Amino acid sequence: MKAAVLRQFGQPLCIEDRPTPEPKGEEILVRVLAAGVCHSDLHLQDGAYPNLHLPLVLGHEIAGVAEGIGQVLVYASWSCGLCNSCRAGNNQLCPEATEAGWARDGGYAEYVLVPSRKYLIPLEGLDPITAAPLADAGCTPYRAVQRICPWLDRGCNVVVIGAGGLGQFAIQYLRLLTPSKVIVIDHSDAKRLRALELGAHEASSPDAAPEHARAVLDFVGSDDTLRMAARIVDRSGIVVQVGEGGGRLPFGLGLIPHEAVFTTSIWGSPADLAAVLEHARRGEIQMQVQTMPLQEVNEAFDRLRRGGVRGRLVLLP
Repeated sequence: MKAAVLRQFGQPLCIEDRPTPEPKGEEILVRVLAAGVCHSDLHLQDGAYPNLHLPLVLGHEIAGVAEGIGQVLVYASWSCGLCNSCRAGNNQLCPEATEAGWARDGGYAEYVLVPSRKYLIPLEGLDPITAAPLADAGCTPYRAVQRICPWLDRGCNVVVIGAGGLGQFAIQYLRLLTPSKVIVIDHSDAKRLRALELGAHEASSPDAAPEHARAVLDFVGSDDTLRMAARIVDRSGIVVQVGEGGGRLPFGLGLIPHEAVFTTSIWGSPADLAAVLEHARRGEIQMQVQTMPLQEVNEAFDRLRRGGVRGRLVLLP
């Protein structure tokens, strides 16, 4: 099979011919139909996670076909099933989890080996190309929005920092699931316009950020955006960092608003992903994708780095 392989940090991916994996025991072989390109993949390529074992096939947003099941979306956090997190249904928090495209070979290939049928969710009529990004870009902001729902009253301000692939889903979930006023902050004129098209009440550049917000979702995670979040969040409000920008924020009394909650949100649970797919089947969320052949993976990475992608890039084997 063809596969896009990360062999060295800081280097382009290599298109290689590899043996097609052979399933054993409970394993399921999935023929990949589409694989989303995530900013996390750029961080992996850059060596932000130096403990990864290389060579590695990247790709954790995977839609494909499994024999006996049909078209499926792959839930890509493959957990132990025994720990407290797993028993609570939060597979993505399992300390022993091995994620597709991180700890085990992922979906930038013609086939991917999945440990068990339980990680496959039938698409039930959804287009695999537009559905592939739901595995992360759709699921991760859904969980983040769920985290802040208890803080939200009718008409209160919620600020979304960063209107890229994940932020665009967050806007839609906030309008669908909460009574809040959604304000988007982004440097890009095009992304601010897209945010308004998706239902944001306001969209502005960082230098025109609102003075206060009951909740802030930071999909960038840089020093600047975390400082912005700390500046605008209300006392007893909440800031959720989702973006992997590597930022840091001094923490303590007098440094952040009193009794404000600062937390992170990572990926989503199987139940979160199932809920996202149900919203998609009902036509309640828009999924904007641009496709490229798997062989052009490095060009796709370059496009993502330049910031000119509208929606999500999806690779087709």
